[in-house]
Amino acid sequence: MGMYEVAAFHDADPILVAENNLKEAQREIDRLRGRQLAWLKTVIRRRGIVRDGYRSLVDWTASRLDIPHTVARDLAYLARRLDDDTIDLMQRGHIPFDRTASTQRLLQAGASAADVAGSADLDLAGVTKLATRFRKLSRGDERNTFERQYVNLKVSEDGAVWHLSGRLTATDGQIVRKALDQRADHIPPLTPSDPDAELSPGQKQAIGLTTMAQDDLDQHLTPGDPSGREPAVMLIQDQTLADQSGNTQGVEVFGGPRVGPQAVEEVECEGRVEPVTITDGQVVDIGPIRRQIPKRLRRAVLARDRKCVIDSCRSSYRLQTHHVIPRCDGGENTADNLATLCWYHHHIAIHRRGHRIDPDTLPHRRRLLPPRTWTGYRHPTNVEYLSPYEQQQRAYQNFLDKYHPQQPHPGG
Repeated sequence: MGMYEVAAFHDADPILVAENNLKEAQREIDRLRGRQLAWLKTVIRRRGIVRDGYRSLVDWTASRLDIPHTVARDLAYLARRLDDDTIDLMQRGHIPFDRTASTQRLLQAGASAADVAGSADLDLAGVTKLATRFRKLSRGDERNTFERQYVNLKVSEDGAVWHLSGRLTATDGQIVRKALDQRADHIPPLTPSDPDAELSPGQKQAIGLTTMAQDDLDQHLTPGDPSGREPAVMLIQDQTLADQSGNTQGVEVFGGPRVGPQAVEEVECEGRVEPVTITDGQVVDIGPIRRQIPKRLRRAVLARDRKCVIDSCRSSYRLQTHHVIPRCDGGENTADNLATLCWYHHHIAIHRRGHRIDPDTLPHRRRLLPPRTWTGYRHPTNVEYLSPYEQQQRAYQNFLDKYHPQQPHPGG
């Protein structure tokens, strides 16, 4: 059937027809895998990997067939473990390739015949998990696992993100996961009315890892000291290129990746800027330290608000100040234009997701507006945000206007 030809299903269920054809194609793949195993037997017997200078049969197979090492590993494993009669059964289509590999690993781990027979009721992931229950772990294995644990953090080739990878022992990994899960559980929802905006568990764990590192860096600081809220990063800017592109070009973290306008705004919002002009590799000018928000003003705003002012947020974790109307939009550097936010609403909601503070909301019941890039939102106009007392009074007045209760005459 050609790429654009349509199968004629007539009265048959098209999904069932597709399923049956997929199964038949898989059986054909298993038969071809059996043929590959038979030829790999020949390579093993003729010492082909030694002749061609390869380290292992896995490397030789991956090279010659141009396949991933995971598939080559299964092929090499079965070619060494199965006898010719079993491979012949696979070539005839009587036994599947992938399940045979899982079953053989289960047998090698030490499972009994009854356990192997019972594994037929499990999917392949279940068989693999079952095999781990029988695999022996000696002291040497555990010591080797400890010696091979590591954490690798490196910047991507384009300089845009950091990649985190590594491996831990079973006990250390359990500790780290438990700590990250606890941190993730304390991260509040961004907008309870919009489930699509909810962070995934992986995103919450990434945020939790960042906050744990920041807490460790700031452990020597006095709680509540605004100076401890400055980001521990330094920005390097090609000022001309940055100004012309709106900070979308020419900005990077010192010793790290490139960043864009959101990261620049965050550093300028809570940190300080130390302008340095470098021309032809020479430092030609060092400007004065410039703070976006003076420390005295920041302390005053924190003392006034005492907690995050986002409506219904009760968090007091890493309180930071932020401009209600951004400076780039004409907002002033005054106490009335500053609001206290928790780390999550400031770092994640505003500087990472692009939300904005609604300037029409009450000072201690601020609400967030969706990012400007979200075209499906239209902010309502002429909306009054009332305190609970004002709402009660408004409801009572509406009751009086609707029912007009008879008032007694003053004269009786």
